[in-house]
This record gives sequence, structure tokens and C-alpha cells, in this order.
Amino acid sequence: MTDTHDGPRDAGRRFSPGALPGMTSGHQLMFFPVAAAVSRAIWALARLGVADRLADGPRDATDLAEAVGADPDALARALRAAAALGVFTQGPDGRFGLTPAAELLRSDVPESRRDQVLLYGDPLTWLPYRDILDTLRTGEPAFPKIFGQPYHDHLRADADAAGRVARAVASTHRGNLDYLTSLIDLGPISRVAELRGDGLFLQALLDRHPHCSGTVADDTATVPPDTQALVLKQVLHDLPDADAVRVLRTVREALGQDPERRLFVLERVVGAASPDLAAVVDLDMLLITGGRERTAVEWGELFTAGGFDLLAAPAGSGWTAFECRPVHGPTTAPAG
Repeated sequence: MTDTHDGPRDAGRRFSPGALPGMTSGHQLMFFPVAAAVSRAIWALARLGVADRLADGPRDATDLAEAVGADPDALARALRAAAALGVFTQGPDGRFGLTPAAELLRSDVPESRRDQVLLYGDPLTWLPYRDILDTLRTGEPAFPKIFGQPYHDHLRADADAAGRVARAVASTHRGNLDYLTSLIDLGPISRVAELRGDGLFLQALLDRHPHCSGTVADDTATVPPDTQALVLKQVLHDLPDADAVRVLRTVREALGQDPERRLFVLERVVGAASPDLAAVVDLDMLLITGGRERTAVEWGELFTAGGFDLLAAPAGSGWTAFECRPVHGPTTAPAG
């Protein structure tokens, strides 16, 4: 394979995201395909549970390989590549250890990101990126063509795949539930339901508002009639605009005529943080679910089309909790 790196001008500089501003333009560009290749090694190291085996301190590759069931030379080379990007360390004695980033690959730490890393290397996520060129040409998500059905239909049919996704989602929010729930002020509301949730966020929200009770509902038909507020957390971003508007209109009907009832929508917002993680995650939506991450303006247009007035949008670190009031009467055409 031909070596496509630029020579020695940045020799000795750690090839990691933090070094990007000081790199030459060529090295900045090449960081991304190199990082994509190393990300596969990091996924494999996570799958083998290498970080768990390093919890008590550095070990050599032979010792590690025996512990995780790997070839010593191959394992050492993968760890060396990961260490070059700041994930794991390699000491002068050749032994490998954990960096703060690698600590998060452990399965037994409170803020573990191992399940997230595993999902990004899972065929559910990885294979659609293989067909990104076709998606850019057609605008159609790649996932249905690869797996024979849309993403959520596939998860309903494959319990194992659904479990992998659920574990990754749970780990995503486990460390910041307190922050995310702080964006929602229920005020006098005493009865709330989370639509299509896993219960973790709802429980954290109820802990913050002990005067409230709540339930998780699979759909609007199972929402208790005395519900005063509905919560949608990262549901609408999975949907294209027309489908999202249909969901919003169904939710509006479920909330009834009471003007004091509320809808809270918790989503990332494109352009609301730097780095703009929502813009990156939007590629997942494009390729996998067919949905989209949206700007604040696009969210406002979506709520109007769905029959809601946007009352407030407290935001922070790229997340926004939109507080909406149902409007009954004619609505605009679906966005998009």
C-alpha cells in the first residue's frame, strides 16, 4: 500500500484532534481518513475489553493478548495506533496503559462510553457509511437498502440489535441526565408522560420535580387522559419533516383543548454549539434513519406545521428543550 503521508514536517507531533490547529493543511486533512481507520481498531479493542484489563495499570501486549484472546503482535500494533491518537498510552518499556479517553472504554466506570463506541463500529451504524456516495446522489438513506427494511422496523424485528442500541443510548445520557432535565421546567404541571422513552430520562425528570408523577407511553393512544405534559426526547430527529409533523399533530390531539398543557421536545440543535456535534450526528440521520438534525429556525417551522406555539427554548451545550403549547384550528402544510 502506498504511503500517502506528507513527510517529516510535523514529525514528533501527536497526531490527535487537539493538535489540529498547529498542523499543516495537508496533515489537518489527512487526520480524518487516518482517524477513521484507527476508529476501527479502537472499536475492536473495546470489543475485546482491553481497557478493563488495564484498570490496575499498564501491561505488555503478550500478557494482554493472553487475557483477551488475541494475537500479541496484532494487538500491540492496534494499541500502538490507538496510542498515536491519544487513546491508550505506550511507555518506554513498551507496556500499554490507559489515558482519560481510554478509561471511558472500561465497562465498569459510571461514565463509560464503551457501548457507544461499540455501536459506532456495529454493522447497524458502520455499513450505511459504506454506501454514503449513493445516499449523496439519491438523498435516500442507505440503511433500508442494506438491511431490507427501515431502521426502526429492523430494531423491532431484531431484539439483539435493539438491545445494543438501547445500551448505547442509555450510556449516552447516563452521565448528563441531571443537566438535561435542568432544561425542562414543569412548573405547576403534576402529570407528565414521556413518549417512546426508556424511562431513564423520565425518572430523572420526576426526581427533579417530586410533586409530579409520570409514565412512559409507547404511543399517544396509551397516554393517560389526565396527562398535562408530554415529553419527546430525541424522537423527532429520527424522522423526516413530513413524518415529524404527523407525529406532532397526533400529539397535539392527545393533549386536548386545555391551553395549559405542554409539549417538551429535547433535541440537539445544529449551529448551537462549537464543535457542532449536531451537524456531525446529522450524517447518521441522513444515512440510517432518514431523519435530520435541525437548526433552531427549522425546529420552529416544524412546531408551527404540527400545530404548536413555541413558548420557550432553554438551551445549553448544543441541547435545547423546546416548550410548546398546542394550537387548535388550521395548521400550515408540513415542513419540507
